[in-house]
Amino acid sequence: MELTHWRQLSDHGPDLVLCLDFPGGRAAAGFADLASGVPVDACFLHVAQPGSGSLDACVDRWVADVAATGRPVLAVLGYCAGSSLATCVADAVAESAPAPVTLLFDAAATTAGSFGDQFTSTIETSADHLTAEELDDARALADGLVEAHPDDLPRIAAALADRYDALMGEVAARLSLNQFFRQQLTGGFTAYVDYMLLAAQGRFDTRSGTPLFVSSKDHEPPVDDVRRLPLDFDHADLLREPAVHDLVAELLIGERPW
Repeated sequence: MELTHWRQLSDHGPDLVLCLDFPGGRAAAGFADLASGVPVDACFLHVAQPGSGSLDACVDRWVADVAATGRPVLAVLGYCAGSSLATCVADAVAESAPAPVTLLFDAAATTAGSFGDQFTSTIETSADHLTAEELDDARALADGLVEAHPDDLPRIAAALADRYDALMGEVAARLSLNQFFRQQLTGGFTAYVDYMLLAAQGRFDTRSGTPLFVSSKDHEPPVDDVRRLPLDFDHADLLREPAVHDLVAELLIGERPW
């Protein structure tokens, strides 16, 4: 199976399960953990780097890539900000096939605060190589942008990416790293910013079928009046819990009613 916009997590059957999350990885458990543990005859695919263009253009590419395999889509799964992408993919699949099962894990809206928090947490991982003044100025920049431009996400994203690049330039200089390694330092954050901007164009409802919001301990869905399944697991471990693996299998094969 040749794919351009997806990478294979597992292949245990003909039906496809499409997973939408930031493709750069994360500290918390991800869809690779889920795919390795769900006892169901299906092939799990994870979206690759989105590439350029609007959300509609990206969804068209993603779904066309899958359709070219000739294999049916059983389910579409979203995690955190990727949940707003999963619903759009599910609707696009449903235009020419039965509506897939749609599961959204710890769905999160992309807001100005999301960008500010991510920027702050990311620069703090380099705190050993930045001065206290540089860290304070960066935090102040993020807070100021969020307060002054709460609805202008592209402006916030561009300003934070520029500051991050400048800070990583300082880190690279202090560690005597060349331009290649500096680009490695900045590339991950830039990719995440682009991904978040894409997710901000999405939504949490579907035109066909009804998504199920699966929530970890203390997590609240970003929208009201949704079909929700709260679980007593921590966010970081949600997708690696064996009980969640069994639950997802039951939902995918229809043994557990929504």
